[in-house]
Amino acid sequence: MSTAYSADISGQRIEVEIVPPTNYSPPVLSIRQQFGSFQLHADPEQLAEVEYAIRTYLEGIRYPETPDQQMILHAECESAIEEGIA
Repeated sequence: MSTAYSADISGQRIEVEIVPPTNYSPPVLSIRQQFGSFQLHADPEQLAEVEYAIRTYLEGIRYPETPDQQMILHAECESAIEEGIA
């Protein structure tokens, strides 16, 4: 049996925390926003999988205001080659 939960929190201020485990509960990923909260009770290994998925996604995004390191290196190499030729 599976259940899906969906909430659009785009553009809203959120608070995220990990509530430490207790004798009765595993660690809890808590995401709060103006209209409520979402709590994910998970083992540390499961939280690590969530972290990996989020990190992989964010590393794949190219923000327009963030320079692409490969493009910077390429421009520096071209500049050095041109200076060497001149």
